[in-house]
Amino acid sequence: METGQRWLRSRRAIRHQTQVPAGRRWWSAAAVALMVGTAPLAWANTESANLRFKVFLDQDPIGEHSFDIRALGEEAQVSSRASFDINFWIFTAYRYRHESRETWRDGCLQTIEATTDDNGKDYRVRGEESGEALALSANGESRRLPGCIMTFAYWDRDFLEQESLLNPQTGELVPVRVQPQGTDSIRFGSEEVAAARYKLSTDELDLILWYSDEHGWIGLESDTGKGKTLRYQRMAPS
Repeated sequence: METGQRWLRSRRAIRHQTQVPAGRRWWSAAAVALMVGTAPLAWANTESANLRFKVFLDQDPIGEHSFDIRALGEEAQVSSRASFDINFWIFTAYRYRHESRETWRDGCLQTIEATTDDNGKDYRVRGEESGEALALSANGESRRLPGCIMTFAYWDRDFLEQESLLNPQTGELVPVRVQPQGTDSIRFGSEEVAAARYKLSTDELDLILWYSDEHGWIGLESDTGKGKTLRYQRMAPS
């Protein structure tokens, strides 16, 4: 993922200069990305994996987003890295870098450390489980989030059962709504595969997510405004 988050404001400023849309709206869920759980994840089903996505703005490639998942019994370590550049003629109109490291236990977030460079604006989020709550620091501001907290864990399909998600860029807890939308045929590597389609909505944006029974999470799409679409395309293992 939110798993790509001030892109919307940045996008508006850039649009006046270049007409290239880029903004916080993309990373409200894609970093995005990326919950207070109504039910814990089925963590026993989580497997180690490395997921790599090519990221496009319409048909133009703008970067990659990778997720490295290491399952260790009831625990898992997840590292995420995103790198986007939106170019206009000979200069870079928008630059985004995001890295996060998370530790999970029984489907709940135990620790998080995330850093973001949002076109020159820096963010840092750190959190650690403390007495059935997550003690969180976001750009120096501290607070406690009770319960089972989750980020935009797109890599685990069970996260779709949740009602709110932690934005790992800003430290905000974002209410979400999820609707199943049937099945599509999606290209994965050299083949077309059947994939369940879901719509994930926040107050600011709608995301479409695709999951294959065999391959897991394989795609994401979001309207960024002004007719542009941000799209994640899963890279098949070589």
